[in-house]
Amino acid sequence: MKPTSLSLDDTTCEKLDALAQSQGRPRPQLVRDAIEQYLENETRIIEAIKAGIADADAGNLIPHEEVMAELYALNDSARRASTPG
Repeated sequence: MKPTSLSLDDTTCEKLDALAQSQGRPRPQLVRDAIEQYLENETRIIEAIKAGIADADAGNLIPHEEVMAELYALNDSARRASTPG
């Protein structure tokens, strides 16, 4: 592992310490886990965006009107399902 330092405001440090204590884990482990989770999520989002751009570049698009019609139909269906009667 490579040491890395960062500065956090007092409130964030207090929250981090409280969470670490409640979970019985050391603060560095929580920070490491949070950063790893953040990186995984951001990587997944970036890959999804790239896949979407590649689909659009390949012409795999759905016309706006078709998407909106489907959304309106789903909304109407949900409204009917939630209305007693």
